[in-house]
Amino acid sequence: MTGKLHILVTGASGFVGQALVRLLLENGHLVTALVRQTTQTPAGCGTLVHALGAGHSLTFPAGIDAVAHLAQSRAYRAFPDDADEMFRVNVKGAHELLMAAAQAQVSRFCLVSSGTVYEPFAGALSEDAALLPRSNLGATKLAAEILAHPFGAMCPVSVLRLFSPYGPGQSARLIPDLIRRVRVGEAVTLPQSGGGMRFAPTYVDDVSSVILAALAEKWSGVFNVATPQALTIEEAVRTIGKLLDKSPVFERKPGGSPVVVPELAKLAQRYDLTRFRSFDEGIAATLAGGQ
Repeated sequence: MTGKLHILVTGASGFVGQALVRLLLENGHLVTALVRQTTQTPAGCGTLVHALGAGHSLTFPAGIDAVAHLAQSRAYRAFPDDADEMFRVNVKGAHELLMAAAQAQVSRFCLVSSGTVYEPFAGALSEDAALLPRSNLGATKLAAEILAHPFGAMCPVSVLRLFSPYGPGQSARLIPDLIRRVRVGEAVTLPQSGGGMRFAPTYVDDVSSVILAALAEKWSGVFNVATPQALTIEEAVRTIGKLLDKSPVFERKPGGSPVVVPELAKLAQRYDLTRFRSFDEGIAATLAGGQ
């Protein structure tokens, strides 16, 4: 790791953002949170009030060394009704932030993207794969990645494609829904045969550690970020059931079983994959955190 940094974090009040801010502060870094209103500023952070993509000028406070861009629109479930908001925040907002970073001459920039850029998950999920995402979320995330690429000539720019982050305090996502279903005895749907979707649920603190490494070590390029431990839905649910001491309920219906497991060779060149928690450890920590 390098010396202490002054890091501007967008999306600091979000699920991954909160975990990242905690880690940065624990490691002695100075954090300024870009927020829409001061009440969203995490404890221990400075504040920059700004609405990304709203058309207002953006100037960084003095002394910003690095940017961790995690902010994204939360309106992504109702295409095309949410399309304008998605473009404004995910694409225009990213460009706005990149321009401000260039003007401030920051020394590194981390754009946190998403594995949704690989939709429909038909081939190998490798960083050099040709991409044409089907969802508006994946499309706007990919657009932000493309916009960020030219700025790599000015400072190291890392693009981190996250896969299935989970942990305490998360809501309205797959893992908390599976925990709820097991806890209340609600059935989990599986296909007629097999264990269902194969995926790589990744504990949120491990995601934050990778983001910090990318900033501290000035990574450049695109990296998939996920645990090397891939599971089926059935395997994940049985682990949750074991830790809750409850027998999960399954029902089988016709349907496919996508494989959403990224290639991690590129990440392994920069980061020790044994540092990722096992799913058992991650779920135990999630339940201990009150999930």
